[in-house]
Amino acid sequence: MDNIILVVLTIFGTYFLFYSLYWLVLVLTSLVPFRPRRAVTAEVPEMLLVLPAYKPGEVFFKVLDSVSRAVAGKRIKVLVLLQEPDDDRFASRATALGFEVRNRKFSHIPGNSYQHALRYIASVIRRGIRAGMWNPEFVMLVDKDNLINKEYFDVIPSNFYEQYDVIQGQRKSLSSESGIAFFDHISETLNDAMFRSGKMPIGGAVEISGSGMLIETALFVQMIKKLDPNAPGFDKNLMSLMLANPRDIRTVFWPASFLEEEKTADLAVHGQQRIRWFGEQYYNAIHQAWPLLKAFVRYRRWAAFDYIITLWRPPRSIQLLIAPVMAILEWVFYLLSGTWFAGFPVFTVSFGALCLAVFIFLSGTGQLREALRFALLIPRLVWVNFSSARRSLQKKNLGKFIHTEHRI
Repeated sequence: MDNIILVVLTIFGTYFLFYSLYWLVLVLTSLVPFRPRRAVTAEVPEMLLVLPAYKPGEVFFKVLDSVSRAVAGKRIKVLVLLQEPDDDRFASRATALGFEVRNRKFSHIPGNSYQHALRYIASVIRRGIRAGMWNPEFVMLVDKDNLINKEYFDVIPSNFYEQYDVIQGQRKSLSSESGIAFFDHISETLNDAMFRSGKMPIGGAVEISGSGMLIETALFVQMIKKLDPNAPGFDKNLMSLMLANPRDIRTVFWPASFLEEEKTADLAVHGQQRIRWFGEQYYNAIHQAWPLLKAFVRYRRWAAFDYIITLWRPPRSIQLLIAPVMAILEWVFYLLSGTWFAGFPVFTVSFGALCLAVFIFLSGTGQLREALRFALLIPRLVWVNFSSARRSLQKKNLGKFIHTEHRI
């Protein structure tokens, strides 16, 4: 029995050590500067911005105005999909700004309501192309609470549209004064560093986000058709499908183009949001691992295998708690027995790599002091994230999109 426990602990420790080193490597590679090819004179293609707005709030008026400023004078059309709005003023404002407006309800249809909305959007795009309304080369989704920077499209090098199939912008925080909002902001910033900036130097694919992602129209429509209806979300399933596709997808992260959003300041909202995020991550980790592995072997696509690794990672907040606790227990075992149960201090090394990664990241972004100020909040966040991760795998949440509302 003791040997079985030691084997389980060794496997458990090796798993955490691997992901601590993975975290450290991606934080380090995120420091490698990205130097795009020199922009050449090229025509900026026609684009379509899509705003899927489920029960929009007052902030949506600001979103519409920000979009209007960003697309002014450009070959960019805007489609607003209102879903169960409480006020007719949203449609009136969007129409007055010259946007195409549709009003539909999907919550009564079983399954993932956001996927239903995306499939409807894809059908509208196809019909619009056939009718000559538009012929966009790229499509971009904008969340109902994301304020797009006025210069979002001005700062994208024109040759990007020929070089890349996906151009992912950055999502910045409007404010992060409360502890919950600060760690939500830190999580997003760390995602940018590890899974976007950090992936480009090692040949990985930039992880896409539901908002602020310019994607080639034909690719978008094709992938939306293939979405797994049982997936709790959308972006990670879309990412998996693209990487398993025969066509090699070229991606880039361009933080100069950004949107701003109010970060979650309420712990209950944070928990609901994480149920969807964890549910989507681990659902795709289980169900997309084989297609991604086949793409890695068949097309020699390293990015597909790397994304398997990314999907199987533990929640970072839980990792930050488990690593030091297990390192302490590991030392207690060593002091009592004179040996390391895994042959070497696996959890201690894991914790050390994790501390180094966190220090490099927070120091590089100038947020170390602020993080220390809210450090006592981490145990509560860990518990909420652990509960969310457990609930995300429950059968009742499969094929369901959990909408979360920012209370602003």
